[in-house]
Amino acid sequence: MHKYPPSARTSSDTKVSEKALVNNWIIKGRVDEKALPGLDFSPVFRSLMLVRGMTTPDNVLDFAFPSLGKLKDPSQMKGMKEACIRIAEAIKQKETIGVFADYDVDGVCSAALLHRFFLKIGYKEPVVFIPDRAIDGYGLNTRGIDELKKSGVSLLITADCGISATHEVAHAKALGMDVIITDHHEPEGLIPDALSVINPKQKDCPFFGEDLCGAGVVFHLIVALRAHLRKLGMENLPNLKDDLDIVAMATVADVVSLRGINRILVKEGLKVLNSTAHTGLSALAKISGIKNDVIARDIGFILGPRINAAGRISKARKAFELLITDDASHAISIAQELHILNRQRQEEEQRVLKDALSMIEEGGNTGKAIVVAGTNWHIGVIGIVASRLADRFSKPAIVISIIDGLGRGSGRSVEPIDLHTAVSRESHFLKGFGGHRMAVGFTIDADKILAFANALEESLLKTGPFQMPAVEVDLEISPTDITPTLLNELEMLAPFGVGNREPVFMIPDMEVIEVKKFGGTHLKVSLKHSGRIFNAIGFNMATSYKHIPRFVNVAFTPVKKHFNGHDYLHLNLKALSFV
Repeated sequence: MHKYPPSARTSSDTKVSEKALVNNWIIKGRVDEKALPGLDFSPVFRSLMLVRGMTTPDNVLDFAFPSLGKLKDPSQMKGMKEACIRIAEAIKQKETIGVFADYDVDGVCSAALLHRFFLKIGYKEPVVFIPDRAIDGYGLNTRGIDELKKSGVSLLITADCGISATHEVAHAKALGMDVIITDHHEPEGLIPDALSVINPKQKDCPFFGEDLCGAGVVFHLIVALRAHLRKLGMENLPNLKDDLDIVAMATVADVVSLRGINRILVKEGLKVLNSTAHTGLSALAKISGIKNDVIARDIGFILGPRINAAGRISKARKAFELLITDDASHAISIAQELHILNRQRQEEEQRVLKDALSMIEEGGNTGKAIVVAGTNWHIGVIGIVASRLADRFSKPAIVISIIDGLGRGSGRSVEPIDLHTAVSRESHFLKGFGGHRMAVGFTIDADKILAFANALEESLLKTGPFQMPAVEVDLEISPTDITPTLLNELEMLAPFGVGNREPVFMIPDMEVIEVKKFGGTHLKVSLKHSGRIFNAIGFNMATSYKHIPRFVNVAFTPVKKHFNGHDYLHLNLKALSFV
């Protein structure tokens, strides 16, 4: 264990009392019977929509019933026309097309989309290169470019990477390759001199503001390419709706906003996943023990981590093979292997997390951010550990693994802090970095880590005093408002995630009937109000609420579970405040 920097640093201790933790609530509204008249929904649902910023019936209907017909024309995305013309020419000339993809869920899904599309139109499969996390690190690299060149590639398409790879693109061009970049990460400085750069984060792109993941960008490319090939006279083109389950997988796993285009893609993708899913995803769901319909939460917490485990612990190629195979027995074999790799990933994660928590305890949980560094921590799990620390301490967290004098860092943020901007201000300490506002990755010489951490802390201090995040409650309601009709209406708002969080309601002055602890850190609570008894579950709340009085105000999300032909209600606790 490398003990510097011991933790984040600030000028004063900022420990927060339990009382402050449970009373920092923002209640956005109450039920208004007159909200959004003309809509045939319950008053609670209409009031919720108003609180969520939907001020007209059309806003509500568009959100509740998204459809593929409301997607933007992908041909309008910057760089799309040039890309489609060049790929069509490559197909006509029977060139070898190469794909360079990132090793995470998003990158692997992006590569699978391109691979499946070329095979479906009857073209030869592209040569796919997925880098090794430990050897290559993130992003387009010359080793992969050289490997693709040896395979005869003349047209290189990046997937979920490349927006900052000016040197690497120049290298590919020097070898005689044309390069099409598809990416969604923030542009850093100069845009590479590629034949085409497709990235909605470019400010002059008509899609600017759409928080697409890498696979979302690739999906728009193949939709536009399909239309272009049709104009050129190609027939029997595939129905791209069939691949939306892969797009949904990447979108949820990459934690981008589930609003706008992404909401449509995920909503429709989940329908595909639960009806005619690809052989590989069906096998993975089976091995993972998912018995009911897959929801966005299952992708984020069950399926996504297993696909990611390949790139973190072993080779991402295994996950790619799962997504492109149509052989059921082969798919089951790969899914089982990914399941085992995920267990190994969890073990490594717990080891690094334990070391990091020990450092934080030793140094004191202080400051605007947490920065910890260790020797030979597995680089495949440092991003997950950073996420765990950010969630636990409600502040940005950066975890750095030092190997042979070089640190590889991964950071995760919390709202409203833009970690990418904060790190970019101190990029002079770094050998390279990239990412977006909620997640960053970088490399740094070990002897510069302490100076970087101190500079980052000073930068974040200028953003204002530290505040514990408030518990945001959409509506205060009464127990009688929780009806089967409301639960059905709330299901229309799924999928939930970044940009579309689960609705949170509050019922004041509920009586606590019984409290039980389970799993070491979780709570089961029986609550009573207006003659109704509710069963509630508070995940990871046992340490925060050691002594619960008889009456409490309760913030929660109602959850409907279907089991053995019956629907059951429980409350997913978000917070308690004492009456």
